[in-house]
Amino acid sequence: MSAPRETLHWLSGAAILAACSLAGRLLSERLALPVPGSVVGMLLLLAGLLLYGGVPRGLALVSSQLLRLLALLFLPAAVGVFFLRDLDAGDWLALLAATTIGTLLSFTLCALLLKKLLSNAELRERRQGDD
Repeated sequence: MSAPRETLHWLSGAAILAACSLAGRLLSERLALPVPGSVVGMLLLLAGLLLYGGVPRGLALVSSQLLRLLALLFLPAAVGVFFLRDLDAGDWLALLAATTIGTLLSFTLCALLLKKLLSNAELRERRQGDD
């Protein structure tokens, strides 16, 4: 694929992410939602992808780059934990419980999603084999 076309795909993917982030922040602020704007933006992105029925090429390009740098995106949170030394034992227990439960919930949801996607792919392969 030509470089200008690849650049346009990448820019369109970045624009989709930026638009969802901005829309989420605006919605969260305007409606006084108890949910952060970034979470609302991700839900908007999920709804858009479900309606579209797939992941646009530009969004896939940008997302793959961000996933490669995912560890760097967690650095600010890890540094922030360093400054939580003044918490008492109850606070640390709550932090540990939230982290553990959140991780287990994320693993479970990812496993269920993977199982669903694999069964859909297998079903599609069978249909193509029957044709």
